[in-house]
Amino acid sequence: MNLELILDRLHEFGQRATYAAVGGLVRLPAISVMHGRPKDKRHSWVVAKGNGLPTGYLTDEIDPRLATSPKPIVSADELAAWLRTHG
Repeated sequence: MNLELILDRLHEFGQRATYAAVGGLVRLPAISVMHGRPKDKRHSWVVAKGNGLPTGYLTDEIDPRLATSPKPIVSADELAAWLRTHG
């Protein structure tokens, strides 16, 4: 699965997914999934499991829809299933 496609779908549909879920799907350690990517609204949908927020983002870098979005997807299998219905 392509990381860019995952990021596009999460942003488009306003769905959060944890670093671990995304990492599991693209076969990267959770800690390195977003390494080197800008901190912006498109990327803010990948979040920490503990608080459901992206790590290290300023308020204006987070998509405002995040506050009312569904609970984060927490596993690679759940994310894969979600992507099949939102692709």
